[in-house]
Amino acid sequence: MTGWRQGAEGPEWGQVEAELGVALPGDFKELSRRFVPGTFWGYLSLLRPTDEHFETPLLSMWHGGRQVSAQSKFGAQIFEPYGVYGPDTGPGLVQWGLDITEGDYYWLVDSSVEPDRWPVVSRRAEDEPWHQFDMSTAEFVYRVIADPEFKPFTVADPPRQPFYLPYWAPYPPSPEEWAALSSPNRED
Repeated sequence: MTGWRQGAEGPEWGQVEAELGVALPGDFKELSRRFVPGTFWGYLSLLRPTDEHFETPLLSMWHGGRQVSAQSKFGAQIFEPYGVYGPDTGPGLVQWGLDITEGDYYWLVDSSVEPDRWPVVSRRAEDEPWHQFDMSTAEFVYRVIADPEFKPFTVADPPRQPFYLPYWAPYPPSPEEWAALSSPNRED
């Protein structure tokens, strides 16, 4: 769908999963393996295990969420009604992605549930309501970039085509480059 055709060579998740105390969803790890650090449609980024290429590490976001939640009642309210997951605290949120407009993307992690069955939980901004989706991470990403009916999360703009912008590409591209990347006549 994005036209991305790079060989698969993704990050290792063993250390992250060991610290979290749970395995991560297989489709998320496959997305991370197939797509180098970058953004879907120049908009949505996956969190990675390290901060190479200026990407935000998944563990850093998780530790930050736990710290904010534990420091004050206001910090905990940010994640209500779910809370932040912890091997010591039980079910809660683990962030897996973010976008350029303050949108945050999480799984509702429960160690008693198979990771590929964790729902995606998201909201557009901190002061907006949460939305829970019983779908995989890959389906959620697809719907954000390709389904114009997936409101309020979609960035789909038919007939424009979704694309993937790797970290080494200039951002934002020129208007001409943007038009070429998203052209309905683009040759993949």
